[in-house]
Amino acid sequence: MTTPLLQVKNLRIEFPTRRGTLTAVDDISFDIAPGEVLGVVGESGAGKSLTGAAVIGLLEPPGRIAGGEILLNGRRIDNLPFEEMRKVRGREIGAIFQDPLTSLNPLYTVGRQITETIETHLNVSKSEARHRAIKLLMEVGIPAAEKRIDHYPHQFSGGMRQRILIAAALAMRRRTHHRTRRFHSSADHHAAEKTLSRTRHLDHAGHPRYGRDR
Repeated sequence: MTTPLLQVKNLRIEFPTRRGTLTAVDDISFDIAPGEVLGVVGESGAGKSLTGAAVIGLLEPPGRIAGGEILLNGRRIDNLPFEEMRKVRGREIGAIFQDPLTSLNPLYTVGRQITETIETHLNVSKSEARHRAIKLLMEVGIPAAEKRIDHYPHQFSGGMRQRILIAAALAMRRRTHHRTRRFHSSADHHAAEKTLSRTRHLDHAGHPRYGRDR
């Protein structure tokens, strides 16, 4: 039997309030095997985004993990110190967020935002990081990547910005990806299929993904 790459066991997320403690996620468990895609479907406020944020260590205060465990490749990660979890998030697990425009810094070129991730976690030169970034942009279908790497987020369409986020998430060839996005129309579902197709094609075999869609 294949050992799960990602395991969430009895996860509970709480928010302290003036009226008492609010339990936003209560006793959720799931495993993701190598190569598996897990879709989480539910109403707004059901805890889909909170679960994903907890998995990648980006749960906003005052929210906190009040119970359970999160294991990545057999290693518990929910109780890691901030800096240690930052290293894990940079190299082993990543996220493709719902809104590409707000997820990308408008003051920096897309190339800078991808190369900084590469330089932070890999021992490579600036020129090598740039070369890798251009290759990633080409892989996700950005035309004229050698020129467009120096463009800013607002110079791309929404679909292109989504591709840039995919490239950034794949910059370290992470083993686990969390994709968070809501789908409301047939056009959105078409975009969802395209996004899944790209991640399946580009990501290494055996890398699972957690998708939170509605």
